[in-house]
Amino acid sequence: MWKPTPSARSIIEIVAHSANSLGNILLQLQGVPFAVPTSAEANVKFLTHDAEFNDRRTAEAYLERKCADYVAFLSTLNPEDLGEMRTLPFGLGEAPLGYFMTMGAAHTMGHISQIEYIQTLYGDLDWHTGF
Repeated sequence: MWKPTPSARSIIEIVAHSANSLGNILLQLQGVPFAVPTSAEANVKFLTHDAEFNDRRTAEAYLERKCADYVAFLSTLNPEDLGEMRTLPFGLGEAPLGYFMTMGAAHTMGHISQIEYIQTLYGDLDWHTGF
C-alpha cells in the first residue's frame, strides 16, 4: 500500500484507524475511561493496529460495523442522559455526554480530510459528490 511517507498511514490504515477510534470513543461514552494515559502511547498502539489492515473490503466492513455500533448507542440516549459527565482521554478532564458524543463524527471528519488530500497526491481531483 502506498503512503505519502514511510511514517504516514495509507488510506486503508486511515479508515481502520477511524473505525477503531469510533470503538474507543463509544466505550468512553458508555462510561469506560480510555486506559492509555498519553496520546504518544496511544499513537504507537494505533499505528500497530492500523498496519494490520491491508485490503479495502476488510477496512470498509470494520468501519461500517463500528459506525453501526456507535449509532446504535446514540439511539438509546434520552435527553436527560446528555448532561451526564464522561471522562475524556489523556487526562483532559470530563465533558457532558451531549458534547462528547460528537467527537466520533469530528474525529472521523478530520481523517476524511486526510484521505481527500491523499487522493490529490494520486492525481484524483474529483470531489466524488455524485454530481
